[in-house]
Amino acid sequence: MYPDHSLAVPLRIGVVGVGRMGEPIARTLTRSHWVQVFDTDPARKVAAPDLAWADTLQELAAASDVFVTVLPGPGELRQVMAEALPLLPSGVLWLDLTFGDPAVTRDLAAHAAQHDVSVVSAPMGGSVDEAAQNTLVFFVSGEEFAVTRALPILDTLATDGGIRRAGARAEDGQIVKLLANGLWFAHAVAAAEALLIGQGLGFSPTQLHHLLRDSAGGSRFLDEHADRLLQGDYLTTFGVDRVVEELDTITTMAQVPTPVLVASSSLHHAALDHFGPELGELLAVKLLEHRTGRQLRAD
Repeated sequence: MYPDHSLAVPLRIGVVGVGRMGEPIARTLTRSHWVQVFDTDPARKVAAPDLAWADTLQELAAASDVFVTVLPGPGELRQVMAEALPLLPSGVLWLDLTFGDPAVTRDLAAHAAQHDVSVVSAPMGGSVDEAAQNTLVFFVSGEEFAVTRALPILDTLATDGGIRRAGARAEDGQIVKLLANGLWFAHAVAAAEALLIGQGLGFSPTQLHHLLRDSAGGSRFLDEHADRLLQGDYLTTFGVDRVVEELDTITTMAQVPTPVLVASSSLHHAALDHFGPELGELLAVKLLEHRTGRQLRAD
C-alpha cells in the first residue's frame, strides 16, 4: 500500500539539481511542501543560501517522500540514481523532470521497481522565466497510480494547464519530448535558410519573417522565437552540445530512415565543431550566417 499524499498534507520533497531550472522549481514547491535540495556543484549553494540544503545526496534520498531530479542530461541522471535508488524509502515516488534518453529512463525505472520506488518521467519544456512563473509544459509518463500521485506537484509548476499525458511506460515522455525538440531544431534551421534566401533576394528579414509566419510555412519557431534571433539572441540558456546529444539520441532510437532530421543533426554537429560546447540553441543558425557572410537582424 502506498501512502496517501495530497496537497493538504505537506510532502517531504527532495530536489536534486538546483541549476537554472531546478532552483525556481524548488522555490515554487516550497510554497506548499517541505523541500530540501542538493547539488554536486557547491557554487549552487552559495547562489541560493536561503533554500534548505542537505549535506549529501544520501541524506536527501533517505528523507524524501517524493524525490525530484532536475539534471542536465541522462549521464548525470544515471550517476545520481545509482547512488540514490538503494537509499530511497519503500513506496517513495521518483519524479524525474530531466530531459534524457528513453533507454536510460527505461533501465532506471526497472531498477526503481526492484526497490519499490514508483516512477514518473516528466521532461519539461519551457524557459527559465517560465519555470519562475510556473508555466512550464511537462510530457508526463508512468503507471496511472504513480502519475496520480505526481499530478498535484506538477500542477503547481504548470499553472497554465501544461500537463501532457504521454503514456504508461516511464520512457514515453522522453520519446515525445525528444521528437518535439528534434522538430524544433529542424524548423529553426529551415526557417533560417528561408530567411537567408529571401535576404539575398532583397527582402528584409523582418518583412519576410512577418510574411512567412502567417503562411503555410509557419511554425512555433517563427511565432515565438524568430524575433529573438533577429535581435541577435541565439537562445543561450541551452548548450549546443546538449542539442547534439539529443539529436544523436533520436538517431539511435529511430527505426525508419530520417533524412531531414539527419541533415539537421549534421548541421548541429558542424556548429558544435565550429563554436565548441557554447550556450546557444541557435548556434547552427549562427553557423549558417557565418557561411553566407550575412546576419539575420531586425531592420
